[in-house]
Amino acid sequence: MNNQIAFIDEFGNNGLEFDSEGVSTHFIVTAIIIDKDKLELIEKQVDEIRGKHFQKGEMKSSKLKDNDTRRLRVLEDLNKLEFHIFSVVIDKRELKGEGFNFKGPFFKFLHSLVDRELFSVFPDILVVADEHGGKEFKEGFIKYINKKHIPDLFNQSEFRFSNSKSDLVVQVADIITGTLARCYESKKLSENRSKLLETLKSKITEIRFWPPDYRPFAFNPEKDYKNYDPTISTLGINLAEQHLDKNKKSKIPFEIDQCSCLSYLLFHFKNINPESYVPTYELIEQIEKVRVSTISMHYFRSKIIAKLRDHGVVISSSNKGYKLPSSKNDLFDFVNHSNSYIQPMIDRLMKCRNKVKLATKNELDILDIDEFKYLKMIINNVP
Repeated sequence: MNNQIAFIDEFGNNGLEFDSEGVSTHFIVTAIIIDKDKLELIEKQVDEIRGKHFQKGEMKSSKLKDNDTRRLRVLEDLNKLEFHIFSVVIDKRELKGEGFNFKGPFFKFLHSLVDRELFSVFPDILVVADEHGGKEFKEGFIKYINKKHIPDLFNQSEFRFSNSKSDLVVQVADIITGTLARCYESKKLSENRSKLLETLKSKITEIRFWPPDYRPFAFNPEKDYKNYDPTISTLGINLAEQHLDKNKKSKIPFEIDQCSCLSYLLFHFKNINPESYVPTYELIEQIEKVRVSTISMHYFRSKIIAKLRDHGVVISSSNKGYKLPSSKNDLFDFVNHSNSYIQPMIDRLMKCRNKVKLATKNELDILDIDEFKYLKMIINNVP
């Protein structure tokens, strides 16, 4: 039985002659994911928002055009609903090989990519798509899904078409996909894209990019981020991407949670602001979106952040939260934050050691065993 429903929509076409009118540089597939038992309530809420902003008409991104003020008002109302966004953004300019000039190989590639990304995160899901517009992608996708995901006791994924005029949540998918197009499609880029993404970020579970782009999309060294260091940023992003590539297929719960956390840190860095921290509560909310139970602060720190650092991922932290490093100041923040715990612990350990040595006339040194050799070396070098 499907516990979640993904309403999908797509933007773009298969054309690769980018100088031609109407040929997109990107292809975007977006899934609006909701709990099945909340569908009726969400549809009622969407209908109220549709009536408020579109009166009797269908809620479509094309009706908002480039009016970002109106678009932001719609998004702010949609933010009040319980749904999550999962999107795959493909830069078609990076598609190499003559085969991509033909529709068949192009759409087969998209089908396998979207399937791999969407169903790896949500293996038990009902996928609903608009029956109108972009049928080449959707009709091929439904055949691909039905062939690849044969329902059984453990895999209950399904796919069906709907009429967007009657399926209100598909209309939400259209609005979100159109908004993401204004953030990533070169021919539709909005000067307000950072504001659009900031508005959507509480709903975004993940945006997967193909191929991975290590540049922060909002980066403007002359205007926005005076402390931005490309070398430190590239290091942090590369280490994060490598960890995700290595572990994205893991079925171990805490490794899945680590990937959810790291994916959101990457999204925030690349799309919102590479210099700002993500509050701890916000990261925990993102992790809980793709799991059935809540997590404790101890679990978050010990099983997610600590383990990611154990595997070599560089994550800066301060009393503001966590982030991937973009400058030497971020690295200093991490050292200072760690030192606030380490220094008092070393000090307490030194006091204990000295008291015991004094009481036993130096006959007992609590650090004088092989297991504590490293600690003894550190403390003996403390001035």
